[in-house]
Amino acid sequence: MSIQILRPVTIKAKVTEGLKVRLANELHAAMQMIDDEMQQLESQVKRAQLTATISAQQQMQLRQLVEQEKAKRADKKAQIHEELQAIQALPMGSEVVQGTAQSLATIDVGDDYDALVSLEVVVEDGKVIAIRRGEA
Repeated sequence: MSIQILRPVTIKAKVTEGLKVRLANELHAAMQMIDDEMQQLESQVKRAQLTATISAQQQMQLRQLVEQEKAKRADKKAQIHEELQAIQALPMGSEVVQGTAQSLATIDVGDDYDALVSLEVVVEDGKVIAIRRGEA
């Protein structure tokens, strides 16, 4: 008797110049989005201050809230900058984990469960170059 189970599959990418460029572009886009959010936040605050009749205390609370949001975004940008540096430091040809997926596996009594459920797919520049089993 056999059954089918879902098993995790680790997706790894082989480090190439193309991968580094793609990851860096994604991080630069994320930084740009944060900058855009900060500008939008500032313009919303200015509009609120100009169009609404809010008290000095409300203005101060609004400014504090904006400063908190700016600090959060500045922290996120610093984290992204660190990730950019880490990407540039990756040795060419090494493998990095990109995520996980799931696949079906048929198991029978007596199967080596650890070998069956440890599966990884290695991708290089968008092409699968290896499927490995049992490397737990």
